[in-house]
Amino acid sequence: MKKILITMSLVIVLLSLIKAEVSANESPDVFLDDKSLSFDVNPILVNGVTFIELRGLCNALGYNIGWQQSSRTASCIGGNKSFSFSSNDPFYTFNNQQRQFIHKPRLINGRTMLSLREVSEIFTKRVIWLTPSREVLLLSPNPSNELKGKVVNDFLTRLHRKQQFTGAALVARNGEILSSNGYGYADQERKVSNQPQTQFAIASITKGFTGTAIMQLQEQGKLHVNDKLSKYFPDLPYANQITIHQLLTHTAGLPWEKDTEYKNIKLIYQPGQGQRYSNVGYMLLGDIIEKVSGKSYQAYMNDHVFSGTGMSASGFDLNSSQSEVKAKGYQWQNGRWVSVNRDFSLRGGSGALYSSVEDLYQLDQALTNSELMGRSTLHTMLTPHEGAWGYGWQVFLSQTGRVSILSGSTTGFTSHIKRHEGRKYVVILLSNHADSKMDLIATSIEYIIQ
Repeated sequence: MKKILITMSLVIVLLSLIKAEVSANESPDVFLDDKSLSFDVNPILVNGVTFIELRGLCNALGYNIGWQQSSRTASCIGGNKSFSFSSNDPFYTFNNQQRQFIHKPRLINGRTMLSLREVSEIFTKRVIWLTPSREVLLLSPNPSNELKGKVVNDFLTRLHRKQQFTGAALVARNGEILSSNGYGYADQERKVSNQPQTQFAIASITKGFTGTAIMQLQEQGKLHVNDKLSKYFPDLPYANQITIHQLLTHTAGLPWEKDTEYKNIKLIYQPGQGQRYSNVGYMLLGDIIEKVSGKSYQAYMNDHVFSGTGMSASGFDLNSSQSEVKAKGYQWQNGRWVSVNRDFSLRGGSGALYSSVEDLYQLDQALTNSELMGRSTLHTMLTPHEGAWGYGWQVFLSQTGRVSILSGSTTGFTSHIKRHEGRKYVVILLSNHADSKMDLIATSIEYIIQ
């Protein structure tokens, strides 16, 4: 009995090792540019390396697959490329040059399997892991803008089918729109589809507009970021300790949310001695804009931002919009998407605005061309002053150029915009589904269009 138990234990251990080494359940779908690849044997993960069937890739490339039984040599030949190897050797031949395999080919279920990354790079394809959809994209060198746009659109379409993205997206580079489309329903009850013109609550992307207004008013000499809050609201007990700069950079010591009147708010740290994201700070900035300009926040944005940039689908409080193409927000509840709503106007300068992907592209172009403020003022706004925070935007200075980002999340909506000045692209995503993984989706798109 003891010998049987030991034998069974050894079998279990061996099976677990086999499962750890080879996993077919984690095999990703593979795409070559805008084509889906089909295989007789699905891609397989072996010790952290994904192997794909040579025949499927060769067929997708439009190359000829060959097999020489006597030397057990497989070949894939097409265009000006010739690739071959023998299952007996640890090397391969590419265009008459012999090279060592990094990962030796494997015979799995009667098919020759090669390292996906290795064989893709042999054929000069860029390997892109599309994390949100668990897919692999093999992108040809120097793809046209048309192909990039199609690949992006196909990727988002597949995400929508998997219920991972519903909304609208616009992707542009060098001032040319590569892809601008809607996905799924803006109003699923009335079967109204999302479009590039659809209006979405943009949540904390509003903060970028608030920062823009503050910079405009400073440029006009009507305020300064070093002004104390007490200059505008002297009755607030903490006003003499806080500057506009600290409100803009989330270093004012204010809590995340406003759950009481301003005068009753307690600071959670000494202003300037820490950094905590604060919607309260941007609500106060919205109030400062109103006090200095003599206009409501809504009127100021209409007069000094929206009208001058052609942002006709943007405004204050989505519920007040009378447009036929405004989106309803949805939350996943009890196995289905349920319509949800809130009073967006209460978010003020921290998150009350709505917009479309087309309008946010107009904002991007206005910033690129310094239409909303002078270049010096724009540079001040898009400089990381405290951590990654500029004035309204998160800003990162990379080796390839300045990157500015805003993301938002509110009841039933998520939003994201990323501008890369060095590489001259912008990715804009708006969703009327709560908790969409916008950062992962945007990163995948960036890999495609680079």
